[in-house]
Amino acid sequence: MTEINHNFDYEVIRSNRRTLSIEVHHQKVKVRAPQGAPNDWIEGFVYQKAKWIARKLVEQAQRDESRLKLQDGEVISFMGQVRHLTIKEGVNRIQLTDDKLQISNKDLSYESLKKQLDRWLLAQAKERLPQRVETMAGTMGLARKLSGVRFRKTKTQWGHCTAKGIVQLNQLILLTPTHIIDYLIVHELCHLKHLNHSKRFWKLVEKHCPDYQQAEVWLKQYGHSVWF
Repeated sequence: MTEINHNFDYEVIRSNRRTLSIEVHHQKVKVRAPQGAPNDWIEGFVYQKAKWIARKLVEQAQRDESRLKLQDGEVISFMGQVRHLTIKEGVNRIQLTDDKLQISNKDLSYESLKKQLDRWLLAQAKERLPQRVETMAGTMGLARKLSGVRFRKTKTQWGHCTAKGIVQLNQLILLTPTHIIDYLIVHELCHLKHLNHSKRFWKLVEKHCPDYQQAEVWLKQYGHSVWF
């Protein structure tokens, strides 16, 4: 770590590249640099970007603060319906009612609750979403191109579509409003026809989800709030 005249440190990662770049993720600053890049070049580059880095660190801190907290009384959305999170010590299980998501666990540590909720959401996604995806694929005329539906929680993606026709979704989409769930499904299904983000891809998205731009705005503004 190298300290500069701003309230953050940065890590230099050298590789076979020609340019400098800066990444700010999870309150950590990484500078990617060529193998032989002089330290004063790197320091000068970071100094030039210092205001941008500081702003990103503040933005990320604010986003982290608004993330879903696994604590009793927290408000949570499941399949578009608002529920209150209740956490208590007891036999490991999660129960869903009309107004509550009840988590009981012998170990009330954050990591234990996180793993429990992750497993439950994965099971719920496998039970609730494949039929929804298949029905929408049929409506869009893409049923023949869809070869499977899988679920995986990743750090940066809501979904993914492979060249083999497998649509992969992040189970955290269950915690977003229903119109966001449908948009994310449509988005990945459109990749069955256009495995890119070309104009033709977005035109197809708009055909099946006219309000997709509003959904994109929601994801940028509030998407982070369902991560835990």
